[in-house]
Amino acid sequence: SDKKIDVLMNNAGVMGVPDKRLTKDGYEKTFQSNHLGHFALTSKLFPRLAKDARIINVSSSAYEIASKGLDFSNLNGEKEYSQWGSYGASKLANILFTKELQEKADKAGLDIETVALHPGPVNTDLARYMIGEEKYFAAKRGELPKNPLLEKGLSMVLKDVASGASTQVFLAAGQGGDIKGKYFDNMKASKLKNFADDMDAADQLWDASETLSGVKFDL
Repeated sequence: SDKKIDVLMNNAGVMGVPDKRLTKDGYEKTFQSNHLGHFALTSKLFPRLAKDARIINVSSSAYEIASKGLDFSNLNGEKEYSQWGSYGASKLANILFTKELQEKADKAGLDIETVALHPGPVNTDLARYMIGEEKYFAAKRGELPKNPLLEKGLSMVLKDVASGASTQVFLAAGQGGDIKGKYFDNMKASKLKNFADDMDAADQLWDASETLSGVKFDL
């Protein structure tokens, strides 16, 4: 097919996996699901992107958990694992990947735009690991007693799916002005913490991602 991809949305992910779990590829589940898979997919699809395509990486304000930056000797939990430490690191990786990809695209003279975003707390299955998958899906099937007070509290805190997707849709629709390498929250560009602007770390992550995924990402 000669059809080109106008928008690539890297949205898949897991959150709060309680213990270290390896994928069938041998990588820590959160790191592969939230970053490494996106890196490999974007690389493979890159030749099919439109000249002015937008690549949108769904990150999270949870990147701030990784305030010490990425530990490149522990990307796969080789030394230690914590459910929120791993999640925060993966969301920081989303941002660093976005910034490095934009820098490489600019140097190659390409019109590709890459952007990261925080969708906010959304009522999706992403939280299933927090209470256990079996209990979570049993509750969704109506097999557990309802807790009206809890449900009301969550409804006040969590966005519904349509609202939670608003920034993704906003950016996918070509809005936001100059979005290159930026981070959006609630449909507005948001300033990142200094450690998320570390281009040396972004470059190092790119090299590590190529090595681990076995994918050479040339622009």
